[in-house]
Amino acid sequence: MIRPVIIFAYLFAFLNAYGQVSTQNIKNIKKVAKKNKLKFVKVKVVVYKNDSLAKILRRFVRDDSIINKNTEMVQRIFKVNPHVKDWRKLEPGSTLSVYLDYKFIDRQKMRKFRNDIKKVAKKLKKAKAAEKFKAWSVYYMASYGTFSQQNTEIAKVSFKQNSPVTLGAMYTYYPNNTNYTIASSLYYSYLVAATSNVGGAGTAVDVPPEIGLNSYYQRQIPNTTMNVYGGLDYEQFNTFNLQAIESSDEVFFDQNQLGFATVGMSYSFQFGKHAYFLKGSISQSIFSSRSVGYSEDPDSTAYSGNKFMGFLMTKIGSSFFVSSLFKYHTLTGPSEVTAIRFGVGCGYFF
Repeated sequence: MIRPVIIFAYLFAFLNAYGQVSTQNIKNIKKVAKKNKLKFVKVKVVVYKNDSLAKILRRFVRDDSIINKNTEMVQRIFKVNPHVKDWRKLEPGSTLSVYLDYKFIDRQKMRKFRNDIKKVAKKLKKAKAAEKFKAWSVYYMASYGTFSQQNTEIAKVSFKQNSPVTLGAMYTYYPNNTNYTIASSLYYSYLVAATSNVGGAGTAVDVPPEIGLNSYYQRQIPNTTMNVYGGLDYEQFNTFNLQAIESSDEVFFDQNQLGFATVGMSYSFQFGKHAYFLKGSISQSIFSSRSVGYSEDPDSTAYSGNKFMGFLMTKIGSSFFVSSLFKYHTLTGPSEVTAIRFGVGCGYFF
C-alpha cells in the first residue's frame, strides 16, 4: 500500500505578490530569495495519518529552528487554510498549503522531499498502467494474411488466408502482494474459403477453423512496468495434403496439433489519456502430431518450427479496448509452411 504523499512534485511557487523561484536551485534558495526580496516558499502537501502541523514542518525545516504559533510563516499557514479546525488532528488525505520561511529551510530535507516525490510518482504511474488490464476479457478480431505450403518434389499451394471472425477470451490472475501474474487465453478462428484450380478453375475450398490456447507465467522487472514471461502455446490448424493434390487432383486436409514453448516481454505504459499494453514473443515447437487426411499418403511426419507474435492493446473508456496483432509461422515437415497474419479487433473487460 503506497503511503499518502505530497501530491505535487517538488514545485516551488511563491505567492503572486512575491514572484517565483526555480525548482532546480535548492542550493541557492537564500541567494535568490534575498536578491528578489522573497520571503516564503509555498508547498502543497497531502496529510499523512496522525499528522500535525508540527510534524509537517519538521519535514522541511532545520532541526534547530525555533518556531511557534506566532511565527510569521505559521500565521500565514493558518490564514490560507481556514478549513482546518484542529491543527493537532489533521484529516488524512486532505490537502494543505504550507508556507516556509527561507531562513528555516533545510536544504537536505528539501532534496529528500523532491526525490521521494519522484519515486512515488513513478510507482503511481506504474500502478496506474498495470491496473488497466486486470481480470477477464473477451474479444473479437478480424485478420488477413497469406499462407504458403510447398514441397518441391510434389506441389505448391499459396493463397490469401483471411479470417473475418476470431473470437477469444483472456484472463490474468494477479496474486496479492506479489510481482508475478499468470495470464491465459484461448481463441477460435473461422477462415474464409480458398480458391483452388483443383477440380476446376475457381473452385472454392472450405478451410477448417483454427483453435488455440496458451498460459504464461509473467514476472515484473523491478522498478519498471515491463514483464518477462514464459509458458506454453497449443494450436490446432490444418494444412493441405500435397500428395492428394498430386496423385488424385482432390483437396484433402491434414490436421495438425502443435505445442510451443514461448518466451517474451510485455510493457504497460501511459500515453496521453490512454494506457497501452504491448508484448512480443518467440515460440519453438516442442511437441507435434499430424493426422493425415489422405489414406494413400505414406508420410506421417509431423511439423515443427517457430512462431513470432506481436500484440498491442489500449483501453477505451472504462471497459472496452481495441487491439492489433501480428503473427508469423514458419514450419517444416512433409512440406515447408509459411503463414503471416495481421489482425485488428475490439473487446470488453469484465
